[in-house]
Amino acid sequence: MTPAMRTRRKPCLTLTLTLALLLAVAGCRVPPMARAPVLKPPGQAGATLFQLDADASQIRLYLRADGPLARMGHSHVITSHGLQGKIWVHTQLERSSCEFQLPVSTLMVDDPQERALAGGEFSKPLDDAARAGTREHMLSDRQLDALHFPLLLLRCQGVTRTAEGVLLNLTVKLRDHESALSVPVTWQLTGSTLQASGEFTVTQTGLGMEPYSALFGALRVADEIRARFLMVARAREPGAIGF
Repeated sequence: MTPAMRTRRKPCLTLTLTLALLLAVAGCRVPPMARAPVLKPPGQAGATLFQLDADASQIRLYLRADGPLARMGHSHVITSHGLQGKIWVHTQLERSSCEFQLPVSTLMVDDPQERALAGGEFSKPLDDAARAGTREHMLSDRQLDALHFPLLLLRCQGVTRTAEGVLLNLTVKLRDHESALSVPVTWQLTGSTLQASGEFTVTQTGLGMEPYSALFGALRVADEIRARFLMVARAREPGAIGF
């Protein structure tokens, strides 16, 4: 065999050895990989889960008319009993967590009883046509765009203990915009029922919204919204409570 022939056969020998090794490896059974344990999100492990009671909870939003022609406009009270969500209360309070969602279709505009309860500039009753028109505009694609973004989402990013209660640091997703919001909360636990309440202000522009305006801004809705809330939640595992 000439040197040239030996040179030509080397690649064939190398290929044969490679195939043999692959077949040998394929014939060995590889033990299945162990499944990684399912980990709970931060704040949930070791915490007591509370389910929000939507019927017993309520959100109230107060919006005022603004601009040079504000007297021609109306202040509005927007309410909802549609808040849904969960709260994980940890024995180390700072490790607690929460997540909520509010279907924007549950928002009621200028309910007569709510306006009377609010008093002052809100107490003036509005007719059904005015209320329906305001709600239709609020849910339209120029405002909340309820058709494409049916939910307002809130998720805890941190909990800070205060002298009065706690401060919830939330991420708020409204439409396609995310923003940060800090909300002071006063809370108490009675048996297996958690009750939390608070009041805060937020701006429409801060939430990625443009306040409604007419007549080149002479009549508009004020940017600032005053909010009040009451949340009632029930422990899913009452025996696990240990604060």
